[in-house]
Formats: sequence, structure tokens, C-alpha cells
Amino acid sequence: MKIVTIASDLDQPFLQRLLIPSCGILGLDLVILHSTKDGFRHSDKRSIITGYLAQHVEADELIVFTDAYDTLFIRGQQHIEEVYETFAQPVVFSAEVGSWPLGALGFAILDAPPTPPYPFLNSGGYIGPAGVLLDLLDRYPQPPSDRFGLLRKLRQFGYDTNERYAFSDQYYWTLVQLLEGETVALDHSGQLFENLGPPIPDVWDLQILLGHYEFYTQDRKATSYRQERARLEEVLKTPSQAAHIHFSNPMGKAAALDLLDEGKLPDWLREVTGSTTPAARAATVVAVDQLVGN
Repeated sequence: MKIVTIASDLDQPFLQRLLIPSCGILGLDLVILHSTKDGFRHSDKRSIITGYLAQHVEADELIVFTDAYDTLFIRGQQHIEEVYETFAQPVVFSAEVGSWPLGALGFAILDAPPTPPYPFLNSGGYIGPAGVLLDLLDRYPQPPSDRFGLLRKLRQFGYDTNERYAFSDQYYWTLVQLLEGETVALDHSGQLFENLGPPIPDVWDLQILLGHYEFYTQDRKATSYRQERARLEEVLKTPSQAAHIHFSNPMGKAAALDLLDEGKLPDWLREVTGSTTPAARAATVVAVDQLVGN
């Protein structure tokens, strides 16, 4: 089993201080696919992971993909494999509270009511055999929006979801999962992947945009940061039962690093962050730009 992530900045603090140490302490084999492409977008992750899996990994090897800049692991390979085996589908994605980036459209294209507590796909963590992942990526070279009647109708009125949301690999995987329910499951209960971010209703939601702008301009003085830090501290009082933790929010990511610096992370996180124990294994870095032709 390999843990695979994609990073354009190898010095990014969360990667260096939380993800890499957590994998080292837990004995997880972390591979960092390093891209130096100008203007890197989330959607580029698909071509990078496709090239790596096709050329460097056996089809039956189990791959756990994770975002690089806002995640860490708290349980090791045995736990991950045991929980993974309880799912009927060969690929399992993380899930979250909100439907991002589609917002209300994400509700409308569902065939059944959403499953709580984490109803909607989050692409910051997923697991599956390399061959199955490659098959999905090959079968859907572009977001398959034409397979959804509502999205086809919206395109006729000039609202093209591919144009609006193709920057997001989460948009792509959301559509693929809805079409491939027998192959791709969502971790609705957070058994493997737990997303600690707040619900984000829509990528264009005004309050979300204002909160992010306030944080980017005022940093830790921003009300949005203080509110998210307080929410996160309350959430972290309860230990997660998952293996993978995702702080999927700019303020939450910053708050996690601040709590680390201040020695205020709860014990169940400190044990796997390097706060108390040196990392046991460094990550393997693979240059990928020439590999995938970026």
C-alpha cells in the first residue's frame, strides 16, 4: 500500500510539519508527486496521478490518495486495510457535509436523499487499487456532465458547469461517483476519512468569499479565522475514529498549525504529528512534470 500526494511546494508547512511526520510515525509509505508547473490547478491532479499510476505502480497495489497541504494520518496500514475491506466497492472516497463546488446543483443531481452525516464527495482522500483508479480516469477523460439531464439543460441556457467548475477535481469525481456507484463508494460515516472542515454551500457563496478575503487580508486578526479556530477546537475535543483527517478550509488549516505551535493540539493528534516523537521515515519525492507531459 502506498500513500500518494501531489505537491508543487515541497516546503509547505502543513506538508512538512503534519502530513510527512504523521506518515513517518505510523510507518506509512508516502510518495510525493512533485510538480513545478506554472499555474497549477486542482484539476491537474488527474493527469499527474494518471501518469504515475500507469508507469510506476502495479495494477493491484492499493493506493491511498491524500491532499498535501491540509491532511494527516492518525492510524496506520492495518487499520486502513481492515476498514477498507468492509466496503463493497473497490474505490472509497472521503465525504463532507456540503456539496462543493456545485452547491444546490449537487443536491439536484442526486438520485436519492443524501446520506448523513457526510453526504457529499470530498476528493481530498480516496483509496482503491491502482488499476481500478486508472480505468475510471481513462473512461472519463473529462467531467461527464453530458450524462446528467439537468446539467445538459443548463448548458442550453448558457450555464456550462464544465466551464465554471472544471478547475476542481472534486467536481470531476463527484460526477464520476454518481455514475459509478457500484465501483465508487463514499465514506458517509467517516470510518476511513474524516473531513473537519465547515459546511461550504457553494463556491460562489458571498459569506464564504468574504470570510476568505478577510482572512487573506487580515490574517489571524480576521473574525473568520477566530470563528473557525473556536469551532475547530471544539470539534477536536472528540477523538476521530478515522485514519485520515482533513482540515479542508484555509482558516482551519492555519488554526491547526497554530495549535501545533502553541502546544494545544489534543493528545490524540500530538502522538502522530512529531510533537512528541521524531518521524521514522522520510517521504519519497517523484518529479512528475516530464512524466505526464505538463
